[in-house]
Amino acid sequence: MKPGNTPLVELRHLAPDGTRLFAKLEWHNPTGSIKDRASWFMFENARRDGLLTPGSPMIESTSGNTGIGLARLAAIHGHPMTICLPDNSTAERKQLLRAYGAELIEVDGGPNDSIEVAKQLVADGEGYMCYQYGNPGNPESHEFGTAVEIIRDWPLEAPPEHAFCAYGTGGTLTGTSRGLRKSYPDIRIHSVEEFVHDPISGMRSQDDPFQPPVADLSLVTDRHEVTKPDAFAAVRATMDAEGHFIGTSSGAILHAALTHLSDHGGTAVALLPDAGWKYLSGPPWVELG
Repeated sequence: MKPGNTPLVELRHLAPDGTRLFAKLEWHNPTGSIKDRASWFMFENARRDGLLTPGSPMIESTSGNTGIGLARLAAIHGHPMTICLPDNSTAERKQLLRAYGAELIEVDGGPNDSIEVAKQLVADGEGYMCYQYGNPGNPESHEFGTAVEIIRDWPLEAPPEHAFCAYGTGGTLTGTSRGLRKSYPDIRIHSVEEFVHDPISGMRSQDDPFQPPVADLSLVTDRHEVTKPDAFAAVRATMDAEGHFIGTSSGAILHAALTHLSDHGGTAVALLPDAGWKYLSGPPWVELG
């Protein structure tokens, strides 16, 4: 099953009065996240270009979702898969990776530390790494997939004024922005980020010392830093108002979108990377017992 063609739905009850807010529900992809798109492009490109040969081992550094997407493809096509990820990744993500047959190397530290461990494995000849942070297939999957779908499905006569994307690897932000600007040259691109000392899984800050090579931050017109409490509050508000159980980064994106629309008005599209199912073992849900 190829990823893509996810729903674009209006959040009628959540949007501030006088505004229109639409959400791209990316948990409708095969393993439940937007990262299935990049995983598919990077994997297929590597096979096409002879970088990944039949049965050869694969390695990836991930906070979870890209690794899950690649582990699915590795299982289907018979590639041993090693995933380097932060040891504080949620239990659900680790369980799903193991269910797809991946070997996990849990790294003490954050995503940047996992990247270095994976790079050393590649240097030691342990396998091929798609390297989502530097692979052009990552943004291409959104320029020629996600953005095209948004343009195709946009229901209003007037174009969207704003697009809100999480800044993680930079692939979604860069590729979607490039694709949308082809049809909507005046659209404002909003980068939604974590505070550098208040990490949100799958997100990063422009203040982080490591900036992914695929990220083109010149496309960004507005920048929003979101705290975990604000992200969790938006998750709760979305459940109550719309019934969608969204993940933490999706909550951060919606917090930024709702705050901006409340202050400035307009029409917007928000890319929601995943649902909340992979976060239930972490705060705040674990506290519910």
